[in-house]
Amino acid sequence: MDTAVDIHLLELRYAHTRVIKPANFRRLRNSIETYGQIVPALVVEDTEKKLVLIDGYLRVRALKACGRDQVLINLWDDNEQNAMFSVLSKSGERQWEAIEQAVLIQEMYRRFGCSLGFIGNRLGRDKSWVKRRLDLVEALPEDILNAVVEGRLSTWAAGRVMAPLARANVSDAKKLMAKLEKEPLSTRELSRLYEHYKKSNRSVRSRILENPSLFIKALSEKQKDKEALNIHDGPEGKWFKDIRMICRVLKHLTETVEHVCYSRQEKHLQWIEKLEKQVLELKTAAGIDL
Repeated sequence: MDTAVDIHLLELRYAHTRVIKPANFRRLRNSIETYGQIVPALVVEDTEKKLVLIDGYLRVRALKACGRDQVLINLWDDNEQNAMFSVLSKSGERQWEAIEQAVLIQEMYRRFGCSLGFIGNRLGRDKSWVKRRLDLVEALPEDILNAVVEGRLSTWAAGRVMAPLARANVSDAKKLMAKLEKEPLSTRELSRLYEHYKKSNRSVRSRILENPSLFIKALSEKQKDKEALNIHDGPEGKWFKDIRMICRVLKHLTETVEHVCYSRQEKHLQWIEKLEKQVLELKTAAGIDL
């Protein structure tokens, strides 16, 4: 039977397993302010007779934000472990984030000592699925996991970027997280950055982590330049490609000239004068006022 209890009596043992989504929280808070709490929170008594909140953490958070000091609960006559499995297995009633599933599975594995096979059977999943979920959360440093739970880092970013990065280099993952806290990147930007990180050497990786936002900005500018020079196909497109290649060669020659020639060296002067003449001819042909 549903009953109201003081919020401070609840044991919020699994608060760390729920990801906070600001938009969802605002909608629920507005609903409670208008209509009150409609769906009771799920609670069980543990062996010490404490009221353990199993499901309804967002409701409790919204009630507190509305200045309420009581919560409507449904007290289940079951043990804590069974209640946790029951809630987690009802995926059709609640859209669990992968991180939330992973942290709850970690609780089953560590707190209750359940084997991966047993957890899989209770959830209707195979053992490899349970292992992947567990690996996901155990790869993340605590500060990064907290950022996900608190809604400061998306679950996509945690699963697709931060977790694999942390498995390879925990220090780099923490450095990137610290930068993202100050200057967040979009999902697309973070994905691009990680792809470049994976194929870069140590020196480039260091520059990427030093200023991720600046690195993304430089990539965007480079892409714009590339698009501007590749807007035409056919002969015109080939002409732009050829002149870009010539510019790169000239840049290389300028950077290395002091190592291969000296002032007034006749052989080099002849070629430089010929190059100058050809550049003038090109400007004339292009209709550039000399």
